[in-house]
Amino acid sequence: MSAAILRIVGWSYLPDFATKQALRVIHQTSSSIFHRSPPDPRTPAYALHYRLTFAAVVLCYLIYNFLDASGSITNNFYELLGVYPNSSDATLKTAFRGFARKYHPDRVGPSGEALFIEVRDAFEALKDPVVRFAYDRFGPDVLKWKECTTMREYLRRGLLSSSLYHVMTGAGLILFSAIGKPSPIAAWRYLLFLSLFASELYLLLAPSPSTLPPSPFVDAATSHAMILDVIFPKRTVYQHVLLLHQVFFFLSVALSRVAPVLFPSLMRGDPIMDQQIVRAMAERLGALAKTTEREFSIMLDTELLAIHETPMVTSELSTLPQPREILKSDIMHTLTMEMEDVVVENKLKSEVGPVKTAWDIAVDKEMRKRVQGRRLREIADKLPSQPPETGQVKIYNRSIFIVLTL
Repeated sequence: MSAAILRIVGWSYLPDFATKQALRVIHQTSSSIFHRSPPDPRTPAYALHYRLTFAAVVLCYLIYNFLDASGSITNNFYELLGVYPNSSDATLKTAFRGFARKYHPDRVGPSGEALFIEVRDAFEALKDPVVRFAYDRFGPDVLKWKECTTMREYLRRGLLSSSLYHVMTGAGLILFSAIGKPSPIAAWRYLLFLSLFASELYLLLAPSPSTLPPSPFVDAATSHAMILDVIFPKRTVYQHVLLLHQVFFFLSVALSRVAPVLFPSLMRGDPIMDQQIVRAMAERLGALAKTTEREFSIMLDTELLAIHETPMVTSELSTLPQPREILKSDIMHTLTMEMEDVVVENKLKSEVGPVKTAWDIAVDKEMRKRVQGRRLREIADKLPSQPPETGQVKIYNRSIFIVLTL
C-alpha cells in the first residue's frame, strides 16, 4: 500500500520537476555549444521542447517503474532451486538435493531453517502434477487449499480469488470516471483494463509446457510463449499476473499525467478552433433570430390589420408601422372581446353535459331563425314593386301569414 502511495506521489510531481530541470540543462547546453538562445517560455517552440522532454522523462520513469516492479516480486520455488518451470520431476529432485546440501539448517544454522522448510514443503506438494499446475498459476496460496483435489476445483478456486481484483479495479474506474470531469482518457483506461483482463485470462487458462515425452495416443496442447516468458524465463504465470497488475497501475496513472501535456488540444481543445466554432455559431444564431423576428412581426401586423379593417396591399407590408403604433384602446378592446368569444366557444364545444346540450339547442335555434329570415327575404324580393289593389293585398297578406305559420 505504501509503495502504491509513493508511486502516485512520484507520478504527480516528479515528471514535471524532472522535465523543467532537464529542459533547463538542454537549453544551457544548446546555447553554449550551438550559440542559440533558448526560446521564450510563452512561445510555441518552448511548448514543443517541453512536450518532447516530458515524453522522454516519462519514458525513462516508466522503464524505472517496470524494473522496480519486476524486482519487487518474490522468487518462486523454481527460482530458488535454479531450474525452469517446465523442468521434469527428476530435474526437480536433483535440484532439491543440491539446495538441501547448501541451505540445510545444519550448515547455515537456525536462520535458514524457515527457508528450508518452505522449499521442502513446496517440493513435496509439487510432486503432484495437479498441485503443480495450480501452483504455476495461482502461487504458494494453493498449498493451503486442502479442500481442492482436482484440477477443475483448483482452477475454480483460483479464478474466484483472481476475480476480486478485477471487480474492485473496475468499480474504482467507474467511480473515478463518475466523480471526475469528462475526459477522453477514461476510454483508454477502460481499454487498458480490458487488455489486462484478457492477458491474465489467457495466462491462467493456457496449457502448461508438457514435461512428458510425446505419446501417439494423447494429443498434446501447444503452449505459446509470451513476451514475459522470454524476459523472465524462470518465472511462472502467477508472477506474470502480479507484474501485469503493477504495470496496469502505473500506466493508468501515467495516462492521466502524460495526455494533458502531450496532447493539450485533445484535452482542452484548440483555442483558435474553439473561437472559430463559437463565432460561426453566433452568426448563425443571429441570422436565425433576425429572420424569426421579421416573420413574427409580419404575422402580427397582418392579424392586427385584419382586426382594424384597414385595406392594404401586400407590397405595403414592408412599410407597416410598428405594433405599438397600432395597438390603441379600441383595437385592444375588440381584440379582447374576440379572444374571449373564441375561448368561450371552444370551452362550450369541449364540454359534455347540460351545458353542451344548451349550446346545441341555442345554435339550432339560431340556425332556424337565419333560415326563416332568408326565406322571408326571398319572398319579399318576389313581390311587385307597385302597391297592389285591396283584394290582392289581402291575398298577399294571407299568403305571408300562411308562410309564417309554416
